[in-house]
Amino acid sequence: MKTLITSNTKLNKSLGYSSLLNYQEQCSNSPPSLHALAESSCSFLHLIIADVSDDDEEIAAQALKCLGFMIYHPSIVATIPGENAKMVLESLAKHIIATKMKSICNLGVWCISVQQIEASVLAAHSNSLLQAVVHALDNPIGSLSTTFEAMQAVMKLVAQLRGKMRELSHIWVPPIYRRLLSDDKRERDMSERCLLKIRSTIIPPPPFLSKVIVQDLKKMLLSRMKDLLNKGMKVQSIQAWGWFIRILGSHAMKNRHLINDMLKLPEQTFSDRNPQVQLASQAAWEGLIDALIHPQILDIRLEAILENDVQQSKTSAKNIGEMQSNRFFKSTKLIMTPLKGIISSKCDVSVHLTCLNTWCYLLHKLDTSVNSPSVIELVLDPVFEAIFRSGPDCQSIWLWDFCLGLLDDLISLKFGDMSFDLNGQVSPYLSDRLSVSGASISSKSSWKCYPIKWLSQDLGHLGFYLKMISIIISHASKQTAMLQTKSLACNAALRIFGSVLKAAQTELKNESLSYETIMLCLKTILGFIKMTCEGACTEGGAGNDLILTSLKLIEVVTKESSPSILGSPLYKVALDLKYVGNMQIVDLRNENFLHQSSIAYMDMVSPMVYLIVLYISVVVQLTLISHELDHVLQGLQKLFKFVLSHYDPLEYLLVSIDLLYKHKGRNCMQIWMAMAKGLTDYIDGAKYLYQLKTEFNSSSYTAVCYLLSYPFLVWSSSLEILIPLEVGGSLNDSVSLSGKKLQHTVEVWKSLYGSICTTNSISSEINNFTADLCSMLSQCLDEKANLFECGSELDVSSMDLTLNFLFLSGEGIVCVLEQILSSDMNSDGIISGHECNCRTFSGINSVLEFAARYLKMSCIKIAAESATCLVISSRVFSALAGLLGCIHLKQDIVSFFEIISSPALQWLSHVEIPDQRVKHQLGILWSEILNCLQRSQPPIMFDTSFLKLQANLLEKALCHPNSSISDPTIAFWNTTYGMHTKLDYPSNLLHVLDKLSRNGRINLQKRSVPFLKRCYSTLADETVPQRYRVTATHNRSSKRVELMGTIVNQFEKGDKLPSSSKPKKRELTEHQKEVRRAQQGRDRDCARHGPGIWTYTSVDFSQGNEDSPESQDIRNPEAILEMFRKAA
Repeated sequence: MKTLITSNTKLNKSLGYSSLLNYQEQCSNSPPSLHALAESSCSFLHLIIADVSDDDEEIAAQALKCLGFMIYHPSIVATIPGENAKMVLESLAKHIIATKMKSICNLGVWCISVQQIEASVLAAHSNSLLQAVVHALDNPIGSLSTTFEAMQAVMKLVAQLRGKMRELSHIWVPPIYRRLLSDDKRERDMSERCLLKIRSTIIPPPPFLSKVIVQDLKKMLLSRMKDLLNKGMKVQSIQAWGWFIRILGSHAMKNRHLINDMLKLPEQTFSDRNPQVQLASQAAWEGLIDALIHPQILDIRLEAILENDVQQSKTSAKNIGEMQSNRFFKSTKLIMTPLKGIISSKCDVSVHLTCLNTWCYLLHKLDTSVNSPSVIELVLDPVFEAIFRSGPDCQSIWLWDFCLGLLDDLISLKFGDMSFDLNGQVSPYLSDRLSVSGASISSKSSWKCYPIKWLSQDLGHLGFYLKMISIIISHASKQTAMLQTKSLACNAALRIFGSVLKAAQTELKNESLSYETIMLCLKTILGFIKMTCEGACTEGGAGNDLILTSLKLIEVVTKESSPSILGSPLYKVALDLKYVGNMQIVDLRNENFLHQSSIAYMDMVSPMVYLIVLYISVVVQLTLISHELDHVLQGLQKLFKFVLSHYDPLEYLLVSIDLLYKHKGRNCMQIWMAMAKGLTDYIDGAKYLYQLKTEFNSSSYTAVCYLLSYPFLVWSSSLEILIPLEVGGSLNDSVSLSGKKLQHTVEVWKSLYGSICTTNSISSEINNFTADLCSMLSQCLDEKANLFECGSELDVSSMDLTLNFLFLSGEGIVCVLEQILSSDMNSDGIISGHECNCRTFSGINSVLEFAARYLKMSCIKIAAESATCLVISSRVFSALAGLLGCIHLKQDIVSFFEIISSPALQWLSHVEIPDQRVKHQLGILWSEILNCLQRSQPPIMFDTSFLKLQANLLEKALCHPNSSISDPTIAFWNTTYGMHTKLDYPSNLLHVLDKLSRNGRINLQKRSVPFLKRCYSTLADETVPQRYRVTATHNRSSKRVELMGTIVNQFEKGDKLPSSSKPKKRELTEHQKEVRRAQQGRDRDCARHGPGIWTYTSVDFSQGNEDSPESQDIRNPEAILEMFRKAA
């Protein structure tokens, strides 16, 4: 091959180069052949260089092809000495410029584009090489292939000599960018591809390059762009504009007239309706971003100024720095102007995507300056606001998701859970999601993920975040918005708000944070929530979704914020809620009933109190416009439990109860149930009331009493509101409560009361708590009783309200009584069994008074034949009977009797009770009362004074038609009052006693015969003993009285009758005197026998006589016994 190449004949040379080319191709797959070629490369190289300048185009072309392989393959290049390499480069540069043959020029440039010569050797000949490449770029021959090879050579040299090529860019770049305005699309495409490859080397542009393009723009490029624009080649024109403005760089601000003329072009393309023109405009606009924004531009400019004049005063330096900053912000504002217009307009989706991509490129170029508050306001705020205001519709949902993700990433950096590197930060979730979204929207739109250098934010950005959340959440109040849109908006707002609170909480832990900063943060957050809640309530029914979301915002604050901040007494805020201010005008609270401190408008309260008041006020307003409140009430229940568990329970309990008492409408009963359930959950979860368990008169227990009294207060005051209304109007629709809801109220009330009683082991506290509660409930019953006088004037529905109130009251007293019976209170004398000690239950009187008031009211309602009223009354009777079974002390029994007497009399006075269960339980209670009186310790003296106390009850009970009441009463009389020798009967009992005594059912006063009584007690026989015997004599008008043997024997043993055994003579009534005269006025009987022992009829004229019928013929047996005693 060498011989052929060295031959002087064209044929041999051509054959030799053809063979060498084939061998080179084979060497690529054969290392031994490649090694042999490398060893002989130097000898071939001189021959090849000599033939490159051959006039024969074929020989020169073959020589250049073989040369290109030798300087391309690394194995061969490594064996080429430096001098030979220099010779190769000089020869290539020389022949590219000198040749007139297109193929030779192309191959020469091609050799430069493929060579692998060391950079040091290339740098030594960079000028000559660039001169040759520029010559090819200028393309004097007019070959498109030459231009292509030249641009390839440029890209190769830039890769090898980056620094040198940047310095000399003003030489080789202009021929490339000038071709962007070529009429040939292929030239434009080649130029753009080349510029994209070398972009990082020439951008930002060196000063010399900027100066060159300034001259070119003024001479021809600007006019050429305008021509293309006028010809309708808008896309080509604006694409070239983007590169020109990018290469112009910082010189753009120094050539304002030029830049103003250039900006007229995008003004026309941005407003074009053709999406392709708009897309090209967006891509070109990144060129302006490159020209005006580059990393740390402010610092660089300021440092340069200070270095130029070290002696310059600090004031002047500061002024110059501010001037540079103003220029920077003006440039940024200029960049944002069309972006804001496009993102807020109704454009094609692909246009919005490209616009957003351009905007993200701006964020990337801003570097760390993107975290500046002024930049956030200028760059982030308008785009976020435009997208969030547009809403998550089907066409822009990806825009919505993108901005939400970007905003969330910005906020979430507070926690350090984002990935950082030296070049910036970007969320992987965001990058993957947006690349997919971009590809799915348009195949012509490519999304580029630019890293954004978010830095850890401080509380200074809090206002910006809350503004965005407010815009997002506003979609929930739009009547025309779809349910899905409202749901997406609410969920997004809660998500971002949660991130904001977490970030703020992290910042608030910083010990260097000032008190003023903390207060500003709290006021900002509370102000946002207040604005949202009040706006939601103003919307009315159309804003239900917004109201629910506003409540969730409050829940997020309470759970994400530290109790040390929200509950601290150091951080007080004004209670500036409009609802509280309006509520003060009409205060529904009964001052005589509630004696707690009240919150008022503009009071200074803790943030947690502020939130609780706001939450409850919103729920109250929601109850007026919606009936679907289960979810809301569950939220209130959980919130109430959370607050009681993490904050001072007494403070927030009092605040909540105070608010509750200012709303006595039926709609607020649901709120009460939620609060009661929350308190119950808190008590059951804690298993002990260490916060509430103080002395028995503590405010904690009093607060719970007020909470438990609220349902009774609501129901007791309802008729008071209804009385002024026109009688006969329909009240069911407005105030009546269904049986199901009323039953639910009772269940909640019982659950809360039971939790309190079973949790605290100190019975004295529970006793006093129960006593206070029953006293409060008794006041409610008294208020209700005062309204009963108007009952006849009210319609049926109003009376139904009374029955509902009685149902609630009856369930309450039953619950209290059953709790007392089920509790192990040995120390207080009330236990579940029948044992007791000498102590008493301290609150028994209050409980009994509550029960007595209920029984009085329920007794009045018997006439209405209310089944509910009768059933509850029956249970009350049963519970009272059970309580009586555990009471044994005289003072408790007497107290019980005195309190229950009045309602018992009312119930006993009702002859016709329509319910058999009530009759039965009333009889059991009455029997238990009578039994309790008899087993009292110490015993009760059933004398005249106590008889007067029982007279009214006995009058009704002795002759009661219900045998379960009358029979125990008669037995009670015979074993108590019937055993006494002297009683003064009340006048109201005389007719009853007369009737029963004449029927032989009761015993009256018993004569005092202690001797006979002792004799009677010695008899073993259970029958009444025969103390004397009367026998007839022959004289039919006389009888003989003989003492029985047992009595005589007792006399013989020395027993004596007491001196007082002789009964005191009593004055007889007129009727008795007439009977005596009728019997004693006869001297003889009908047979006219002599006088015998006078006899009396069976009528006993002395009170309390219990002599048997056998003694009716004895005139005075005591006198006869006295005669026997004297004889003995």
